[in-house]
Amino acid sequence: MKKLIVLLLFSMGAFAMEPVVNAEWLNKNLSDKNLRIVHVSEADDYMPEHIVNAQNSSIGKWRESKGSYLLVRSSQEIQDEIQRLGIDEKSRVVLYANISSPMDLLKTTYIYWALNYHGIKNVAILNGGMSSWRESGYELSDQVTGVKKSDYKVKIDSKLVADKAYVMQNLHKLPMIDARPADKYLGITPTDTVERDGHISGAMSYSWNYSVDNSYMLKDAKKLEALFRDGYNLDKESEVLVYCTGGLETSFNYFVLSGVLGYKHVRLYDASMKEWGNTSDTPMTKYRYEMFKK
Repeated sequence: MKKLIVLLLFSMGAFAMEPVVNAEWLNKNLSDKNLRIVHVSEADDYMPEHIVNAQNSSIGKWRESKGSYLLVRSSQEIQDEIQRLGIDEKSRVVLYANISSPMDLLKTTYIYWALNYHGIKNVAILNGGMSSWRESGYELSDQVTGVKKSDYKVKIDSKLVADKAYVMQNLHKLPMIDARPADKYLGITPTDTVERDGHISGAMSYSWNYSVDNSYMLKDAKKLEALFRDGYNLDKESEVLVYCTGGLETSFNYFVLSGVLGYKHVRLYDASMKEWGNTSDTPMTKYRYEMFKK
């Protein structure tokens, strides 16, 4: 019996991935039958060349317009895309993009969150994206490799998402982090798609790009852990809510907190400031930084 338990624990450990993988790890695991590599881009970026066995998926498969803002697509649509990509509970999913702008990276972390939200937890981001793969000299392909459609049924994890009502109920009760640049948080620089300047009252500022270097490689995890623990006084066992302009920037903070650092209760406010800042009765603050007080 003890041998069986040890074997099961070993299998689980071998199966699980770190939330950030490098090109060397990915190359060594290309033959893993449970590995699903997803190239996040439009089709014209995918076709010239991509990582061997990678499937293509664009951000439009995961988000859609809902009035003046974007939200995650319906459960059925997400399920269809997960199945098309051959992903199920056994899969180890690695997301990457050919990062020519910050938005390319943010699309991968939004899909990372969307997969988590729909029950797929064993997901990683390729550190540095396509550039890190190229620089390592590993094989690229111009072929579309077929993958067997899965029969996965989504399992919604409602604790990973927040709507406006939930945010309103928890003002000054939960730590909230604004992922936008500081000038947007302070309300010094307007956002074209947001009528009111400033931030959700009580929210703290942490621009998502503070967590990466100039080549979009993740900064040292130990330093990030100390930053959120000592600078923001966050507790890994307690809930934290993250938001931005419209869901993308904050998905990177979700990825860092929930994935890289292991915070257990991170909620993403998907509609973010495109909803909150375009509503007349939502509490907002500008021209000053705020810290959460327990």
